[in-house]
Amino acid sequence: MVKLNLPIMQKAMNRRQWLATTALSTTALAAWPKRTWAADKPASGKVIKLDQNENPYGISKQVEQAIVSAASQSNRYPMRELGALRDLIAAREQVAKECVLLGGGCTEVFSLVGLAYGTAGKQVLVAEPTYSGFNAYVERLGGKLIRVPVDDRWQTDLDAMAARAAGTDLVYLCNPNNPTGTITGGEKLKQFCTAQARERMVLVDEAYFELVEDSRRVSTVELVRQNANVIVVRTFSKIFGLAGLRVGYAIAKPEIIAELRRWQTNFCAVNRLGIVAAHAAYLDTEHIVRTRQRIAAARTQLYPVLEKLGHKVIRDSQANFIAFEAKGGSPQLIERLQKDHQIAVRPFEFFDRKWVRISMGTDDEMAALITALEAIG
Repeated sequence: MVKLNLPIMQKAMNRRQWLATTALSTTALAAWPKRTWAADKPASGKVIKLDQNENPYGISKQVEQAIVSAASQSNRYPMRELGALRDLIAAREQVAKECVLLGGGCTEVFSLVGLAYGTAGKQVLVAEPTYSGFNAYVERLGGKLIRVPVDDRWQTDLDAMAARAAGTDLVYLCNPNNPTGTITGGEKLKQFCTAQARERMVLVDEAYFELVEDSRRVSTVELVRQNANVIVVRTFSKIFGLAGLRVGYAIAKPEIIAELRRWQTNFCAVNRLGIVAAHAAYLDTEHIVRTRQRIAAARTQLYPVLEKLGHKVIRDSQANFIAFEAKGGSPQLIERLQKDHQIAVRPFEFFDRKWVRISMGTDDEMAALITALEAIG
């Protein structure tokens, strides 16, 4: 069965190792649009950023106004506002407020899971490929990754993972998966997580959950309501457009949240502007729906272009990116896009092959990308 507590000495050692080797935050640039949607074309000479899975449309007018209104109160700790955002999330997800923990993006929550459940010396079951950031956290803490290749449809292979689960201490699922963009949905996902949670902790990364249009979309928050040993992690960095403000959260049963909170060094882990922006963005359903539709349209537009040019594309992405193996070599294509067309995309390597991951941009950015791809050939 899952043990929720570790010896104090082991926890202290893990914490020291973690703080000594890992940066718990990243830097980012965030621009406030002058209208409801950010400008569709970057300023002259600027790189078109299609490498970080950000929301290219920025924040809505409502979110911008909330940030501006809150700026004058930046001298005050935002404990009340933090509680209000927590309660809003809890109400929408139909869980108790004690089931929600806010942090500095998904990355902080991942670090807390590592600290709380002592991945040093433990085995962690993951898909291959999956989100490399979490894998790096595990390895820095001395954990051993048990990697299970995705199936021939590029989806997380739950049957194969179940077959390798014996002896592992934690299961990590990214759904939709990064960098493949594929989802694992329906009853099979819930059955897998329920079975695994009887013996070990299950961590489900739902960073891209709100972008999914597929009818198979299923959140594992339902399992939290059933008191399973499941931690669901989400972020405001993707569809909500708040990557530069670093707001994420975990949903789990109260005793798990209490354990994670013990390792959170900041008594108010999210800054005031991030909190009020997240609150406004969470309520702005029009912005969410429109972003999802435009991202889906961009994916639909790019697939045939990539395939016509001879690139090997991972189909059926339900996230805001597409991954593919470039004809003629992925590093060469990445270099040409950057050098000749000022377009930044992301390199990946898995299964001993080199890949390109492209985040979806605005209409004008996608047009520029397609023109560049066709010019490179």
